[in-house]
Amino acid sequence: MKLVNGHTINSAVLICYLSWLPDQNEASILKLLNPDDPQDVPCTIELMQAIITLSQNEFDTAIMSVGECADIAAIKVLGAILESILLPFIDIMLSLHQQVTHLSCYAHLTFTFFRLYHSAFMPHVLYYDSQTMAKNACFCIAKQQKLNGSQKFWLIQTGDDCLEKLFGITRMRGQHNSAMNYSQALDCISDAKDIDIVFKKHPDLESGSQ
Repeated sequence: MKLVNGHTINSAVLICYLSWLPDQNEASILKLLNPDDPQDVPCTIELMQAIITLSQNEFDTAIMSVGECADIAAIKVLGAILESILLPFIDIMLSLHQQVTHLSCYAHLTFTFFRLYHSAFMPHVLYYDSQTMAKNACFCIAKQQKLNGSQKFWLIQTGDDCLEKLFGITRMRGQHNSAMNYSQALDCISDAKDIDIVFKKHPDLESGSQ
């Protein structure tokens, strides 16, 4: 992705600099960047936290080359972007005000770089989805204040757990086939809705998240 002054940060750059962290080596870094399961959320969070930690380190730029200085400047911005989108959802000590501040920081940083570099910074779909998530959080808070400002509000209430569950059941019914045709997809979605209805009527049957 392109960041500061169009400088590109990719996997090769991250492999080089993440090795500067005392708890990382080439094997662990490759595992973070190329997990067995592309949807491995804990692994993704660990990678984000590693980049954030690296970005917050102090570096002696006097002994670094021009290229290294440019890399570190870009990594520091990347760390700020990742921290602002990650902390609101994993740091339980943050207040709602602090969470929204982080999300606002993320929205403004990503808008700036997306306006400059478009898809060279971030895929259009990812940009749209993440901006929508940040905007939805703010809208939901505003709606709750309008309805009843005395009630507590948590960011988790803005989630799409129901949709995620339906997607998971659909994938299960389709035996995780990513190449199913239109007719098969309709059958799987129909089955998933039937299962979802059963779970709603009999919640004791649902095992819940593991």
